[in-house]
Amino acid sequence: MMGIGKRVWAEIINRIYPDLPVSWERDMWQTGQFMRPSAFIEADLISEKTYTRQSVRIVEDVRLVFHYEYEQIDEQERGEPIPFDLVPFFMYLRQQRYCVASKQFETMLVIEPPRTQEKSDRMEVMFQYSYLLHVPKSTATDRMKINNFYVEFNGKEVKR
Repeated sequence: MMGIGKRVWAEIINRIYPDLPVSWERDMWQTGQFMRPSAFIEADLISEKTYTRQSVRIVEDVRLVFHYEYEQIDEQERGEPIPFDLVPFFMYLRQQRYCVASKQFETMLVIEPPRTQEKSDRMEVMFQYSYLLHVPKSTATDRMKINNFYVEFNGKEVKR
């Protein structure tokens, strides 16, 4: 279920920055095997509660890491990181009133205001969000039906 939240965030980032590579593979990210500039998505499940009989409310924490591109001095030496412009990202969230819908996954994320943390070569954006996940109705074959009823009549058990 957590994969849906990550995929929706990838869709939102690609909507704002169409040329920016997005990844959520933690192993590749920790070993530094990614392109610059790029975005990394990390989500942690906070809670999963039944909202209605047909939906579950998922609450997750997300950390979006926007990696800056480095200034190229020559082929082997790289210079200072070039800061990434995140104004369009925050503007988009504000325009949507922190309630962003996914067209591909038909899911709406309700987002808390973000916290940012700037590092030397990246910007980290962290916040909490929630969404409703549809749970399919159980079919008739999933439920056990009671077809035989027995009642007591004049001291005898009678099938109805």
